[in-house]
Amino acid sequence: MNVDRDMGDNVDKSVKVVLLFGSNDAEAGDIVRRAVAIVDLAVGPVVNLSKEYASEPYGFTSERGFVNCAAEVVTALDAYEVLRRINLIEALLGRDRAVEAEAKSASGEAYASRPIDIDIIFYGTETFSDERLTIPYHFLAERGYALRPVVDVAAHFKHPALELTPKEMLEILDNGTKL
Repeated sequence: MNVDRDMGDNVDKSVKVVLLFGSNDAEAGDIVRRAVAIVDLAVGPVVNLSKEYASEPYGFTSERGFVNCAAEVVTALDAYEVLRRINLIEALLGRDRAVEAEAKSASGEAYASRPIDIDIIFYGTETFSDERLTIPYHFLAERGYALRPVVDVAAHFKHPALELTPKEMLEILDNGTKL
């Protein structure tokens, strides 16, 4: 798989992107760290990295919990190219969406175990949604497993649609309030 780094020379086009990494593989911590390292080479430099957090599976049953972390990355790539590259990185690290689809179909659950999952949480201050990509990450305000690491790297970044910071969203979620 080709995940070339092509940042170009035009720094003016750089954007800060926040990515969320998760794995519930037996070697989850190692896989997440490898994914971060590959993102640093193939998407753009990782300028801020959260600590690793343990979380329970969301939307499905599994004996193994997740390891999650977030990274702030600077890139000159557009959002769809970032998506393409993180999908290649996921495949490189063993994610097979066809196997996941079969597992979800067999269990009737919304999600399934996966060796790696990388989501785009923020792409600068952009807000958009289509069949391939929703930015900001559409469930951010509802998912503590996503908010905790994102707070580490982007605590004061204003969500362009909700006009709340991840830190404020986490406080609301922890208080049991719905947005």
